[in-house]
Amino acid sequence: MPAHRNRTRKLNRSPLQHALAAALLALSLNAGAQIQAIDQPALDATHSYRQPAGPLGRTLAAFATQTGLALSFDPALTEGLNSPGLSGTYTVRQALERLLAGSGLAPVARGDGSYTLRRLPPAAREETTLAPVRVIAITEGSGSYTTGLTNTATKLNLSLRETPQSVTVITHKRMNDQGLDEVGKVLDQTTGLYFNNTNVVGGDSNPIYSRGFELQNYQVGGIPRSHRFGFKNDVSDTAVFDRVEVVRGASGLLNGVGEPSGAVNLVRKLPTREFQAHVAAKVGSWDFYRSEADLSGALTENGNVRGRIVGAHQDNGTFVDRVNMKKEVLYGIVEADLTPNTILSAGIEYQRHKTTGAGSLFSAAPIFFRDGSTTGFGPSTNLAADWSSTQRDNQTLFAGLEHYFDNDWKIRLDLEHSRRKYDITIGDVSLMYANPGNVGSFRGFKYYGEPQQNSLALHATGPYRLFGRTHELVIGGSYYEMKEDGKSHSRMDTQIPTYADLFDLIDTGDYPQGNISPTGAGTTLHDWQSGLYAATRLNPMDGVSVIVGGRLSNWKTRTDRFNAAGVTTRGETSKESAVITPYAGIVVDVTDHLSVYASYTDIFQPSTRYDESGNLLDPAEGNNVEGGVKLALLDNRLNVSASVYRTKKDNVPEYVPGIIGPNAQYVYKGVDGTKTSGFELDIAGELTPRWQVAGGFSYNRPVDANGNPRLTYIPRKMFKLFTSYQPRWLLEGLTLGANLRWQDAVSTTSPYPYAQGSFATLDLMAHYEITRKLSATLNLNNVADKRYYTNINSGGWYGEPRSAYLNLRYAF
Repeated sequence: MPAHRNRTRKLNRSPLQHALAAALLALSLNAGAQIQAIDQPALDATHSYRQPAGPLGRTLAAFATQTGLALSFDPALTEGLNSPGLSGTYTVRQALERLLAGSGLAPVARGDGSYTLRRLPPAAREETTLAPVRVIAITEGSGSYTTGLTNTATKLNLSLRETPQSVTVITHKRMNDQGLDEVGKVLDQTTGLYFNNTNVVGGDSNPIYSRGFELQNYQVGGIPRSHRFGFKNDVSDTAVFDRVEVVRGASGLLNGVGEPSGAVNLVRKLPTREFQAHVAAKVGSWDFYRSEADLSGALTENGNVRGRIVGAHQDNGTFVDRVNMKKEVLYGIVEADLTPNTILSAGIEYQRHKTTGAGSLFSAAPIFFRDGSTTGFGPSTNLAADWSSTQRDNQTLFAGLEHYFDNDWKIRLDLEHSRRKYDITIGDVSLMYANPGNVGSFRGFKYYGEPQQNSLALHATGPYRLFGRTHELVIGGSYYEMKEDGKSHSRMDTQIPTYADLFDLIDTGDYPQGNISPTGAGTTLHDWQSGLYAATRLNPMDGVSVIVGGRLSNWKTRTDRFNAAGVTTRGETSKESAVITPYAGIVVDVTDHLSVYASYTDIFQPSTRYDESGNLLDPAEGNNVEGGVKLALLDNRLNVSASVYRTKKDNVPEYVPGIIGPNAQYVYKGVDGTKTSGFELDIAGELTPRWQVAGGFSYNRPVDANGNPRLTYIPRKMFKLFTSYQPRWLLEGLTLGANLRWQDAVSTTSPYPYAQGSFATLDLMAHYEITRKLSATLNLNNVADKRYYTNINSGGWYGEPRSAYLNLRYAF
C-alpha cells in the first residue's frame, strides 16, 4: 500500500466490530504509561479537533493527550504509515475513524479499559468503502519544529526522509518562537542560505544565496512566481503563511527556469471548521509597534463553508537613523465543500510595505572613503536624503478547485492574478563615484514599475498498480504570463565637495531634491512560460523507492519601449521551446529509521545576451547532484539529514571586452564550469517532549570556470541552531530558547581589499503561558551586541545590534 493515503476507508463492520470500534483509542509512546480511559458515553460527545497530517503514531499520540484515551501496541504496526489528520468538530468515534483512514488498522478494547490496535485481514480491507479525507500538512497548532509531509520538490506527498533532496521546513511554531515576521528573516534562519542584506527591507538589492547562486525561485501555494524584481517575496509578511518550505539545489521540475540554487514555497494559512481566533500586540526596540488579528471558522452550521481573515499593521523605526517602516497586511480566504469529494477555495492577499529614509545599498555605512581610508561609520549611519523611500505593493486574487476520486487520486486546479507595484525613490551618496577634488557624489533617481502576473496550474496525483506493487504518479502543467509597465525618470547627480557637507547630510538627511520626475518614456516587459511535467515514485521492492520524471518547458520574453511622444517600438521576442528538464532520485531504507538517497536535478536559465554574430546565447544550464543520509526518529518527530552536493552551471554569459556586435550591442560568450561543491547537516524536531531543536551546518565552495573562488563576500561555512526547552520544574507554562549563529571569514576587493573575520551571535527567547488564552513571548536578539557587516561588497551594511521585542497574544 502507498506510504500516504488521501482517502478515508470506512469499515463495514459486524455489530461486534462496531462495538469494538466505539471504544476509541490513542497512542502513548511511553510503554507502560497508565492513562485513565474515558467512559463509553463520552465516545459520542462532539469536540473540536485540529490534528495535522503526518506519521500515524505521532498523530495518535497527540490525539491521546487531547482525549485521555489509553493505548499500547507494537510500534511496528504504525511504522511507515501516515494519517490524513483532521480539522473540525467530530465525535471521538468519528475522529478516530479519520485518523486511522487507510491504515488497515482497527481499535480493540481490553478488559481493563485500555485499548490496542490490530491489523485488519485483507478481506476486511477490501470490503471498505471510501469517503474523501483531505490531506493537509498544516503545521499551525502542531507545536513542532518539523513536519510530517512536504511536496515542494515533486508535488508528491512525501515525508522528509522519503524526499531525495535537501529540504528545510520552517514551521508556524518556529516562526512564532523566533519572532520571524518577514519571509526574509525566515530564509536568513534556514540552513545553507545566506541573506546578503545590503539595505532596508524592500530596497533595490537584498539577494539571498544558496549553494553559490542567487535564490530566485519563489512559489506561493505551489504556484511559481516570475523572477522579475517586483515579484520577490522576501518582503512578504508571515502572518499570511502556515509555513515556509525550502528545497536546496536545482528545482526545474516544478519551476521551469531559474538558478540551480533552490526554491522557496510559501504555504498560505487555510480556514478551519472549528472557531479559532487570536489578537496580538508586539513592541520593541526603535519604536517598534505591531498589531495582528486572525479569525477563522465555519460560515455554515455544518462547516461545509469555512472562512479565515488575517490582518496586521506595523510601524517601526530601525537601527539606521531616520529610517521608518510601515506595513499593512490583509488576507482572506473562503473554502466550500461543493460535494463530499470537491472543495472550492478563493481568496485575496494584500500587502503594502513602505520605508522612508533609505532605499539602496549606498544608503548606509560604506567602509571606505574615496581615497581608500576607512570611514569608521557605525550601524546607525545613514547617507540617504530624508526624502528617500521605497514602497512595495502586492494585491493577489487566487482560487483553487480540488477533487478527490474514489481510487485515491486527487486533481487540483489553481488560478491566480497578482498585481505588484514598486516605487523606489533614491537619494544618497556614493563615496566612490566622484569627480577629482570632491569627496562624493549625490545621486537622485527613481525605480517604478507595475508588474502583474496571471497564472494557471493543474496537477493530478495518485497511486497505480504495476507488477503487483503500488506506485505513485503526479502529472501536471503550469502557465503564466507576466507584464510589467515601467516608467523612466530623470536623474540627478551632483558633487559633494567637502567632508563638512558630507557629515551635514549624514547628521540631518537634508539635501535638496532635484529633478527626478517621469520623462514620459519607459518600457513594457512581457514574459511567458508554460510547461508540462510528470514524475513517478516507483516501489520496486520493500525499502526502495525510485523517483523519475521530467518537464517540457517553453519560455519567451519581449521588451517594448515607448518614448515621451507615446510612440512604441516593439522589441524582439526571445524564446526557448521544448526544453527538457530531467529529474531522478532514489531512496533506500537501511533500517526502519535510516535511509540513504541520491538525486539528480536540473534547471535552465534563458539568456538575453548576444554573441559576436548578433545571436542570442543558448540558455545557461544548471544541475545539482547530491547524495546523503536521512534519519527519522521518535515516530518522525525528529528529522536529521546529511548531504554532499555539487551544483554546476554551464553556458554562463561572460562579457567580451572591446567588441561591439552587429546591432551595436555588447558581446558575450557562454562559459562552462561555474560550480559549487559542499555539504550540509540539518536537524529539526523534538529531542524530548519538552525539548525542540532546529538548524544545521553548511559548507559551500563556489568557483568559476578556472577554479578561482567566487562570491568571497559570502561565508563558506555557516552554523545556525535554535533550541527551546520547557523547564516545568522551574515554572509551568514557561519555555526558554536560544539561537546560536556562527559564520566564517569573508573578504572582498571591491572597491578596496577588506576582510571580516568569523564571528558568532546569540539570541535568547522566553515564552510564558500566563493563562490558557494569554501568552507572552520575549525575544532578545544579538544579546552580546556584536558589531558585524551583512554586506561588505560595494558598500557596507551592518547586522542588527542588540534588540528586544515583546509579543502578547490572546487566543479566543
